[in-house]
Amino acid sequence: MRKAKKIKLIGLFLVIFVMVMSMASCSGNRSSNSSEKSERYGVNITEKRVVNTKDILANPDEYLDQTVRLEGKIVRECPSGCWFFLEDETGTIYVDINPSGLSIPPKVGKKVVVEGVPTNRNGRISIIGKGVEF
Repeated sequence: MRKAKKIKLIGLFLVIFVMVMSMASCSGNRSSNSSEKSERYGVNITEKRVVNTKDILANPDEYLDQTVRLEGKIVRECPSGCWFFLEDETGTIYVDINPSGLSIPPKVGKKVVVEGVPTNRNGRISIIGKGVEF
C-alpha cells in the first residue's frame, strides 16, 4: 500500500508541476504579444524615405519605375485582397499587389506601409506593391 501512495503522490506532484509550467509559459507569451508586432506580406520594406501620394500623382515621371515607400490607411480593398486604395494626408492611390503574387486579409481602415513601384497604365498612375506591412 505504501508504494501505491508514493506513486500517487509523485503523480500529483508532476500534474501540479506541469500546470505551473504551463501557466508560466502562457504569461510569458502574453507579455511578448503585448509588444507591437507587425504583419508583413511580400518583401521586407527597406525604403526609408516616405513619398506622398500627391507627389507621385503630380510628378509621375520623377517616380516611375523607381521603388518608393508610401504610408497611409486602406480605404477600399478587393474582396480577395489583391488590390487596395491607400490614402495618406495628400491623396489616394491604387495599389495592385496581385502582380507580386500577394493578397492580404481584409484591412479597410488599417494603417499600412507599402513598398512598390509606380507605373503608368493607360494614363492611370498606380503602385505595383512588392511589400505590405501593418
